[in-house]
Amino acid sequence: MSNTIQAVIWDLDGVIIDSADEHRRAWQRLAREEGIKFTDEDFWATFGKRNDDIIAILWGPLSPEQVQLLRDRKEIYFRDLIRQTAAPLPGSMELMRSLHEAGYLQALASSAPIENIQLISEVLGLERYLTALVSGETVPHGKPAPDIFLKAAQQLHIEPSRSLVIEDAVAGVEAAHAAGMRCIAVAGNRDLPGLRKAELMVKTLLEVDVKRVQTLS
Repeated sequence: MSNTIQAVIWDLDGVIIDSADEHRRAWQRLAREEGIKFTDEDFWATFGKRNDDIIAILWGPLSPEQVQLLRDRKEIYFRDLIRQTAAPLPGSMELMRSLHEAGYLQALASSAPIENIQLISEVLGLERYLTALVSGETVPHGKPAPDIFLKAAQQLHIEPSRSLVIEDAVAGVEAAHAAGMRCIAVAGNRDLPGLRKAELMVKTLLEVDVKRVQTLS
């Protein structure tokens, strides 16, 4: 079949690792230092977006230099936290390892800065399974635009139609479909219509193995 899945492209947050709390604490520290109001509700309303977009929402118009300084500080705070706490989500490492053993190419494609992706990859030992790491900061448009997943497929030298994305956000499912890829949505306890649009929706990756991936081809 011409559309047999040959590559798996992983999102990071909420799929391989749950670093939401570290992101929340980093943003809240930055906002507190800057005298900006930033509640838990504000955090969840912006979670998964690129830093530039979050800063524009919270701070309003700033110069590119000001945005860069804020973004860098937030990520330093985040990396300090995640170094101490990084732990994989249930089933993620097992699935990544078994896909690797079954001959699938794999990439990590996250909205996060490349320094964060590299740090988490290093702490969890993901390098042995992955061929490419792609940061959303290196493409023109963030999710739900398909840019990041198309770049990952390009780096893997695989057609988008032969690629499967593993995501946890509605914008990520939309980005996968806009790229012409299939998608597994890791929903946890959420039952969102946007996640149901994925070819497969699971609570955790403990429900997914290589055979289940093959059924999506």
